[in-house]
Amino acid sequence: MAWAAPGPDGTVTWLPHGGRPLEAEDSSERATAPSVEHISSLLSHFGSEVHRYRLTAGLTQEELAEGTLCTTGMVRSIENAQQMPSRFFAQQADRLLGTDGALVKLWPSLIRTAYPDWFWQVIELEQQASCIQEFETVAIPGLLQTDAYARAIFTAAHPVASKLQLDQFVAARIDRQRILTRREPPQVMITLDEGVLRRCIGGSHIMSDQLGHLLRSADLPTVHLQVIPFSVRDHPGGMTPFRLMGFREGPDVLYGETFIGGQTTNDPRQVQQHKLAFNLIQSKALPRDVSRGFIRELKKEIERGSD
Repeated sequence: MAWAAPGPDGTVTWLPHGGRPLEAEDSSERATAPSVEHISSLLSHFGSEVHRYRLTAGLTQEELAEGTLCTTGMVRSIENAQQMPSRFFAQQADRLLGTDGALVKLWPSLIRTAYPDWFWQVIELEQQASCIQEFETVAIPGLLQTDAYARAIFTAAHPVASKLQLDQFVAARIDRQRILTRREPPQVMITLDEGVLRRCIGGSHIMSDQLGHLLRSADLPTVHLQVIPFSVRDHPGGMTPFRLMGFREGPDVLYGETFIGGQTTNDPRQVQQHKLAFNLIQSKALPRDVSRGFIRELKKEIERGSD
């Protein structure tokens, strides 16, 4: 695990256990897609382990499918390195096959190359955070995306990517959402520009399901979701998305991303400026309950338009 510490210029430095400090790079989450061959190699190893443990346990593919709440075809595809398994599958297979958590321990290797190393360090910060405040103007934040919406996002960003590459991206994205339902989840406050909700990414069906998922996520006691409508002409956020992460110990961290780059900093002046901006954005946004009603009506509008 890497730990965050302030660097001399205000950027975050990363101190891996037993390693040298690393500085966060001025890059973005958008990475070059890993090769199909590399992903296939990872899946082949995982699939062979599932196959070996299944035979040792004396189970058929049908019995494993029933015990892991999936289809026989899915088990067959996983064993043949043709499908990206979910963490849930690994957990259920470990339980059923009595592997002492071997598959769950192996599973993270399947998604490790979905992002560059430096962005995994940002994700580790996300997992350590006790509070996350995010303003978004472009797309639904990753913590609240559905599988289909995430796939549409990655397909647009990587139009020549293979199915396995897209599967890896989506699995890595969705796995981040575990923090929302863990025993001690962070307080998550997200304010979305109305344009995020009206940008029909993936088509009307995918967007309708995404808005429904937003509403369900907003029902979580630790998720505070607001919408800033088009009628609010001026606000401190402008068109620049950003995220603030707070911790029980250590300084708060600011993360911002554009199309060509992302940067992480804990410079006190930058953090304080964006904290103030986020508070002002929240004050101009629709209240929490009104925001939910706004999303419900927009969902109905999209569904009527797709009839």
